[in-house]
Amino acid sequence: MANFNDPLRKIPLFPLETVLFPDGIIALKIFETRYLDMIKQCMRENTEFGVVSIIKGQETNNEGLSTTFSQIGTLAQIKDFDPIQPALFITKSLGTKRFKLLQSQQESNGLWVGEVELLDSDPLMPIPEEHLKMSKLLDEIISVLKSEDLLSESSIKEPFRIDDCGWVSNRFAELLPISLAQKTHLLAQTNPRIRLDLITEIIEDDDLKNLIVH
Repeated sequence: MANFNDPLRKIPLFPLETVLFPDGIIALKIFETRYLDMIKQCMRENTEFGVVSIIKGQETNNEGLSTTFSQIGTLAQIKDFDPIQPALFITKSLGTKRFKLLQSQQESNGLWVGEVELLDSDPLMPIPEEHLKMSKLLDEIISVLKSEDLLSESSIKEPFRIDDCGWVSNRFAELLPISLAQKTHLLAQTNPRIRLDLITEIIEDDDLKNLIVH
């Protein structure tokens, strides 16, 4: 039984070419044996797996090729599980706590396992006055998704904490069409106010407001 209060733990990893943020939803189609077994174990033991982004190489770790993962990842808790076939699962998982990846290794079945240190959750922090426009913009985006019946397909789920720096910055980080490196850099920020500052700069510098709304 895992000690959920221990900041150090060993977890199964799911390397992806994306970044999962706390309170975000990630949908996965599971068909490889190693991940089918991982999902079954997580469901059986009520444990989480870790999502890390692939910085270099491939997660299959082909002979002669090195593989590098991001040092920061996010725990994922399975919320929706649909075994549509014996060897095909459709899952939706919720991002919970961020972690620092201390080391990783690939087991004989191909599954990556990492030793991680859990990081503190974002402190609750009101939106500063100069960023209230960001809160209003996110509220507009949510309204558009609702009106087009797309909210359930997005990474945004209730409760909508549009008055909280951490929640707002994480949702924008998911939505923005920016590089994997930029998303990873945003995930690594321990101060949600700084993360929101950076996101505001990205949107204003690249004039992305209309793009993410429409």
